[in-house]
Amino acid sequence: MITPDNSESNVMINVEEHNSNYAPKVKLIKSILDDIKKRKDSHYKHFGSYKNLSMYSKSLINTLNAVSICSMVITFTPVNPAILILALSTTTLSSLASALHSAIDIDFKTHSHNTSYLQYNDTYREVSARLLKNGLSSDDLDLMLYELNNRLNIIEDSSLPI
Repeated sequence: MITPDNSESNVMINVEEHNSNYAPKVKLIKSILDDIKKRKDSHYKHFGSYKNLSMYSKSLINTLNAVSICSMVITFTPVNPAILILALSTTTLSSLASALHSAIDIDFKTHSHNTSYLQYNDTYREVSARLLKNGLSSDDLDLMLYELNNRLNIIEDSSLPI
């Protein structure tokens, strides 16, 4: 090494050379992060859709139940038979809507997509932060890839398909 006065110095600079597969490992981790981001966004969209669907269907069921109960109470007084038909039809519609809501299991899907979104989000943030850490060796990247694949396997096993 040459010093400012053009004389040689005994100071050696230790440059850690990365093996030839360091850059492809970083590229692979970044592509996995891109995939995680897409999955995270997709689960969030599904979560929002199912949440809205659940809210609207429960509101519809509650409205039909309220109309049905009011109509049934009114049928105890001598009134028009149309009120009796209204009571029976709203009770039937409420029962069908409730059965459909239960059969589709909207609340489970809402919870599942929300959980998947949160797990993907945590994984994305953690790996992104670790990737920005200075001085990662090739072995550190191998360990990160191993941990990332294990986490993704666990998330994918428990999440609904998107």
